[in-house]
Amino acid sequence: MNIRTKNQGKTMLASLSVAFGLAMFSVAVQAQEVQGGTLYGNMDIVTQDMLDRADGDANNFLHTNGNYAQTRYYPASQINKDNVKKLRPAWIFQTEIVESMETSPLIINGVMYATTSFNHVYALNAATGEQIWHYKHKMGPITTYCCGPNNRGVAALGDKVYLGTLDAKLVALDAKSGKVIWETQIADPELGYSETMAPTAVNGKIVIGTNGGEYGIRGFVKAFDAETGELLWTFHTTPENSVGKWATHDATGRDMHRDIKAEKAALKKLGDPYKTLGGGVWQNPSYDQELNRIFFVAGNPSPDLDGSIRPGDNLYTNSLVSVDLDTGKYVCHFQYIAHDVWDLDAVSPTILVDVKNKKGEMVPGILHGGKTGHVYVHNRDDCSLIRFSEAMVPQEDMWVLPTKDGQRMLPGANGGVEWSPMTADTSLGLVYAINLHQPMTYHVESSPYP
Repeated sequence: MNIRTKNQGKTMLASLSVAFGLAMFSVAVQAQEVQGGTLYGNMDIVTQDMLDRADGDANNFLHTNGNYAQTRYYPASQINKDNVKKLRPAWIFQTEIVESMETSPLIINGVMYATTSFNHVYALNAATGEQIWHYKHKMGPITTYCCGPNNRGVAALGDKVYLGTLDAKLVALDAKSGKVIWETQIADPELGYSETMAPTAVNGKIVIGTNGGEYGIRGFVKAFDAETGELLWTFHTTPENSVGKWATHDATGRDMHRDIKAEKAALKKLGDPYKTLGGGVWQNPSYDQELNRIFFVAGNPSPDLDGSIRPGDNLYTNSLVSVDLDTGKYVCHFQYIAHDVWDLDAVSPTILVDVKNKKGEMVPGILHGGKTGHVYVHNRDDCSLIRFSEAMVPQEDMWVLPTKDGQRMLPGANGGVEWSPMTADTSLGLVYAINLHQPMTYHVESSPYP
């Protein structure tokens, strides 16, 4: 959103990635930050150098979450606590789609790229709101998606923008015209795969995960060649041995009341459920340039509440995971809730910041906000948990097991930090999180798959 103050004739580009309902409010703006802003390229072509240094670029907003560390913090000062009350809409653009809007627009050389539900992409003049082009994805005959037809944005690299679609495709569009350059099928939508996340562009690769954890899919993160759309590697979020260590306690040390004996009997009878175990990846990974690794979280196991047909810890569902960017090979993971039967999946994007370890030393760290209402602090080197915050929402009857008649627990499946990204101000040493307080009564009946 771009904004203009009442007493200000000049304009500045404010890198706030916000969409309101059906309309985007924008501020045509050119300010001290823009006039003196750093220029890392020719502005028409998004280079890797520009992406690497995006958090200091006052001319553009190049990542869904602001930078590869996903801090979502922009250090501009022209809009501040003294004049923010004077902001007003500079223009309003009405999209064609009457649905939810969860996109984070990118701004490149004065052009705003915003997506809507059902995979429309708009290129707009960021100063005036005038439409430059409009791409409507032609959906395939089958789409199977959970939780709304949302789309959370595009990625940009070179002269292209990249879109994931509800029918599980990755599409490369010409940034100037909106014409399709190439299109790749990521997975089979008939089996429950879909895409609502924004892709990530890094080092010539387009990295994207998958939705579908509710439909018995096998979760993954994939990397494609940015120029050709060729698949480079696949990392499955449910390994062939998904059983784990039969953990009885969650990341905070509380007993989850698992019936390990019954699960072991089910494993002997049914085998490892990894092929249909879920573990969708809803949001962008963060990227550490020095380690050349990405960090992301994998969501709930499938089926959501019925754990009787998926014995074991259900690795790597409900986990922080790190893989090598060049090869997609596993590096480390940490599981928050083993054998989750409450749909408390990990979805909010990971944030890379320096943190204090248990000895009080500053080390490279990772933050993740969970549906449990805790912020988890990890060591970036091995994914290990350093500590967790106090609960930000009420917690009651954790971890009561779902039953046919219903059991109430707080937080519910939408509680705590759901898909909403957090933001971090490293100068203050603070992280900010949006939490939802929504009690839920869990009813479950076991039925044959699916």
